Amino acid sequence: MSDIAVSKPWLASMRLRAMIVTGMIMFLFISMHLANLALGLISVQVMEDWRWTLTGVWTSFPPLKMALSVSLAVHFLLALLSLFLRNTLRVPAYDMAQMVAGVMIIPLLAPHVFGVMAAEELGLRTNYALVLNHFWVVSPAAGLMQIVMLVVAWIHGAIGVFTWLQSRDGSARVMRVFYPFVVALPILAMLGYVEAGRQVIPVDEGGAGFVLQDDPNADGPAVAAEDIPGIIAKAEDRAEIATRVSLGLVLLALAARWVRLRRIPSGRVRVTYIGARAATFEADPGMSLLEMARAHDVPHASVCRGRGRCGTCRVRVLSGDAHLPDPTDIEAQVLQRWNAGPDERLACQIKPTDGTLEVARVIEADYSNLDYSETKRATNAPAGVA
Repeated sequence: MSDIAVSKPWLASMRLRAMIVTGMIMFLFISMHLANLALGLISVQVMEDWRWTLTGVWTSFPPLKMALSVSLAVHFLLALLSLFLRNTLRVPAYDMAQMVAGVMIIPLLAPHVFGVMAAEELGLRTNYALVLNHFWVVSPAAGLMQIVMLVVAWIHGAIGVFTWLQSRDGSARVMRVFYPFVVALPILAMLGYVEAGRQVIPVDEGGAGFVLQDDPNADGPAVAAEDIPGIIAKAEDRAEIATRVSLGLVLLALAARWVRLRRIPSGRVRVTYIGARAATFEADPGMSLLEMARAHDVPHASVCRGRGRCGTCRVRVLSGDAHLPDPTDIEAQVLQRWNAGPDERLACQIKPTDGTLEVARVIEADYSNLDYSETKRATNAPAGVA
């Protein structure tokens, strides 16, 4: 956790809850969007018939539209804050995949959002016949970009929900449902998207030449022909500005992070892990024990990947003169939930200062299928036993 999290634990708790809530809202939206695309396996008409129920409700119903817009903005800003507070970028592959996917979402999403806004300025009603015709006939490159955006957003959201679910009681049982869902839904959506594209492509180009029943856009744009290029150009400019701003904020967060790390007092911490996979290394202060272990390739259990949720990174503090701050409210709650002993701390929460520290893992790094409800009942079992 960051210095902010240590001095103001309530702020860290609020930030964590906001990340979860906004992330779940966006994951629900994209899940419904992918389900709508999957209906393309039946027909474009069925996709359109279900469009308002599955996707249109998010843009037509003001409370949901506001919730989605706020969630996107807040989640992105909180992600920038998390990036600023990271003490090391040596993270697991799925953490890095989620970080990269999160950075790419707005640049990939912006052309679609402003394109839909441009269509409305042109006097067109957004429907699947219009969007699919644009992606498959007018601009296949934009269609490919849309696929990439959906895949990136799904990867980011799925990893986030996976992390949250894993730190819940009964996680092993929930994963039996989540795994098939998180794999099957995007596959069905992509198949539906391809089939729908085949249907809207004109007959003379090898498609089925589908025409939507009572298409409100049959007469084309409602604005003068000379105004169309300007509206399209304005949408492209807006998308480019959104992309530059989002990437600029990411670079600003990285620059601020670099400055913050330079201000950490110098010194060395000598850490020794005993037991299975014993290791000894020296690290700079300022990082959490978990971050130190990752930076030196020392394996360490951490289901929530250092977010202070799961408690699987617990260690027994055996000896050492390195100063360890008292547990924050967040850490104390997790330790209490696990009935942890007085010498146990969360490796993701403690930041050893100059000196030495000797610890032992409570749960070994090679755990598998860890179910929290079972592990809690076996808290006093030998390390690694779930």
